[in-house]
Amino acid sequence: MPDVTLIPLTEDDREAFLEQEIADYADQQVRDADWPRDDALERSRAELTPVLNREFAEGVERGDQLWTARDSAGGRVGWFWVTPVADAAAQIVFLEQITVAATLRRGGYGRAMLAKLEELLAGKGVDELRLTVFVGNTAARRLYDSAGYEQLDDDGRECRLRKRLT
Repeated sequence: MPDVTLIPLTEDDREAFLEQEIADYADQQVRDADWPRDDALERSRAELTPVLNREFAEGVERGDQLWTARDSAGGRVGWFWVTPVADAAAQIVFLEQITVAATLRRGGYGRAMLAKLEELLAGKGVDELRLTVFVGNTAARRLYDSAGYEQLDDDGRECRLRKRLT
């Protein structure tokens, strides 16, 4: 498994994260919504940029935490975004987003990043990590299953998962 380190998100890392999210959304819309490939990236940028900027601002107010994952040479390999779950009896955080850099996917970085995040959160006293994943996202579902996440429910489109950290 690759060695990764998590560092708080910088402005440069935020811009790289946004660009990766925009590109991933464009690919998803070409695949799932029949967007034409030739204008998908610009359409994605126009649609997603204001949403992500708003969500970043709201996340800062809410106390969300964002990290960049770096490899042993200091290169960016991915990003995390977690939100505290309010009014929970236990310390619970919700994984809003995990993104592995497109050129590094299927190289073990997702698993390494997830393990590092779990370790970091457990060290901060977080009891449980929750997330939602699309039912059809088989690669992500395999990752979470192999990492010990249990399924809480499945509405046919998305399923909610959790892992107890402490």
